[in-house]
Amino acid sequence: MNALWPLWLSALALLLLTLAGLLWPLLRESAVPAADNPDARERLRQIYRTQRAELEREHQRKSLTDVDYAQAVEELERRLLEDLNAVPAPALPAAEGVWRKRMPAAFLSVLLPAAAFVLYLQVGDPRAAATVALGTPDIHANTGADVEDMVRRLEERLRETPDNLEGWIVLARSREVLEDYAAAMTVYQRALDLAVQQKTPPELQARLYADMADAMASARGGALDKPVQAALTAALKLDAAQPKALALAGTAALREGDLAGARQYWQRLLKLLEPDSDMALRVQNDLARLEPGKPAEVKAKEAIAGLAGTVRLDPALQDRVEPGDTVFIVVRAPEIGRMPVAVLRLTVAQLPMRFTLDDRNAMSPDMPLSRFDELTIEARISRSGTAQRQPGQLISPLQTVRRGNAGLTLLIGAIEP
Repeated sequence: MNALWPLWLSALALLLLTLAGLLWPLLRESAVPAADNPDARERLRQIYRTQRAELEREHQRKSLTDVDYAQAVEELERRLLEDLNAVPAPALPAAEGVWRKRMPAAFLSVLLPAAAFVLYLQVGDPRAAATVALGTPDIHANTGADVEDMVRRLEERLRETPDNLEGWIVLARSREVLEDYAAAMTVYQRALDLAVQQKTPPELQARLYADMADAMASARGGALDKPVQAALTAALKLDAAQPKALALAGTAALREGDLAGARQYWQRLLKLLEPDSDMALRVQNDLARLEPGKPAEVKAKEAIAGLAGTVRLDPALQDRVEPGDTVFIVVRAPEIGRMPVAVLRLTVAQLPMRFTLDDRNAMSPDMPLSRFDELTIEARISRSGTAQRQPGQLISPLQTVRRGNAGLTLLIGAIEP
């Protein structure tokens, strides 16, 4: 069977389910003559009271902003008045009532499939389906170029609509996906300034501060220095229950030897997590390592369970670098994709050098190095000092290793195409 059949059958099934949900009420009601039921008004009020209560619950759970909640309530009240006014209207003749229901049903039956097809042609990617059908193994060959093109188009739109806060947030996260953390940090700052200007909820501003701190740390090779900590402090001042800020603040405190501070941040984070979830179990494990009775040497041994080895530069390429050029050693976990899980930042002047990578070098406390058994590691030299992969960089061959390997050799002897 052609590989496209499952795709098209799934799309057809979803389309039929959507049509059934829309058409069934119309066709069912067309067979019921309208009547002036004396209890109809009370039933309508009960229905709308239920919907109003659901809106209030969504608002309390922060799923709706104050503005969206007010608009939804206003729309609900307007519809209630319209429906109440329609109740005493005399019933239509049977034939006319049937066709008033069947005509929209017929219109939807034609319009919805046509609109779905046109929308797919406009924003979908038929090439992806063709790739599946042909069984091409390298399905991600153009992913980087596609993302770059998407980011470029988004930047063009934001130049025309600079007040689009959601667009700036998407752009910042796209830059993170491309590992351009310095640019992501700048874009997060732009989004944060706009969020303050638009007086968005403190929770959103706190999240942007935490995301900016994460990007800032990534741009600094995982260092949680004073600027990063300042962003985390600002996030927690706006929202004391910001999960990412609590996690990063705990890691920063631990790296500075402040065990009590790390314990405080992670205990607050643990209260926000679902019990027995993977994240909650990892935080509990980190807290267990901070127990006062545990010897310091045991804590240190647990912290450095990662990778170790030597990184050096091929002498034949020595004339292509400067002593101050940045060397990045990047570790990824295949199971989570391209995002690094640990980064170590050096300079060419330090080569050759013995290195160690462990949980202290983790990009995020949510993804410590000790969580993964299979890892990939590579080294590359950046003249600009940014971690983003660029053509012409000197790199080492990518190696797949097991956690705990302490005899690695990273030879930087190739050039990024």
